[in-house]
Amino acid sequence: MNVVAGKTKYERGLRHILVSGIDKKSEKESLEYIQNRVGDQLWCMYSLSIDYEEMSSKNLLIEKDIKTHRLNSYISAKLRLLGQKVRERFVRGVGDLFVLMESNNRDFIEFLMNNLEVITPNDYDEMKRVYKNMMINSKISLFILRNVLLAIKGDMEEVGKRSEAYLKECKESKHYVYFYTGQLFLKALSEGNKEKMKEAIELMMEPRLAKKLMYDLNPNYDFYLHMFVIIYAKIAMYHRYDLEIDYEVAPKELIDNTPLERYEDPYEFMKAFSLATITQEEWRKWTFSWPFRPVE
Repeated sequence: MNVVAGKTKYERGLRHILVSGIDKKSEKESLEYIQNRVGDQLWCMYSLSIDYEEMSSKNLLIEKDIKTHRLNSYISAKLRLLGQKVRERFVRGVGDLFVLMESNNRDFIEFLMNNLEVITPNDYDEMKRVYKNMMINSKISLFILRNVLLAIKGDMEEVGKRSEAYLKECKESKHYVYFYTGQLFLKALSEGNKEKMKEAIELMMEPRLAKKLMYDLNPNYDFYLHMFVIIYAKIAMYHRYDLEIDYEVAPKELIDNTPLERYEDPYEFMKAFSLATITQEEWRKWTFSWPFRPVE
């Protein structure tokens, strides 16, 4: 039991991680489909991603092996990118960045910046002077995701404008209230105000809000880590703001952004996808190069 999970949720999550692992038979079948280009190859990649994500959590929580955790986070995040159609990527918004960022592989940052307009196209309507995604409840996560990616990029002027618009709307609609702390943080980041950033993090750590933010976000992590606190603190570190965060659910070791000395792709098909250099058009072509083919 902790600030993000009650006893029942924590124990359920722990049981899930304890029995997790890579099923060799399932792995072999998935790789055969991919190598022979039959069946739903993208789903096979995505399925492998899930296994590696579970392992990355087990490495961290049970084995206390942060290096292997980061390596398996890298493998999982890359497989997830390879195994999803464009419209399916980052459907959970900012939460989908967690495993990717936990890898500390800087190629992911290059990838996000090079493909920002594919992941979250510009939603500002010049004529109406509104952010379209902010006005549609089902797309609010895309609005927030774009602001987070702009913060990673360092476009602080735009981050400030978007955060201010969100915070103004937040006062008028209950739908927005649970994510206002993230925008408070980004506004403070855009202003370079370290104390305000820390205040926003402290608000996220309030037990009732923390549990709400981590509700049904990611079963591999949301029962023992405050994923949003870690994400935002890591973004601050990208811009050289050490907020000195060190909570049980957001330990400083996870906020550290030091990359591993080496990252390796375990499967040959992964090596054809270069995170740091792939273009938007090449990313689309990759997806369409793995069409579903019925198994005979």
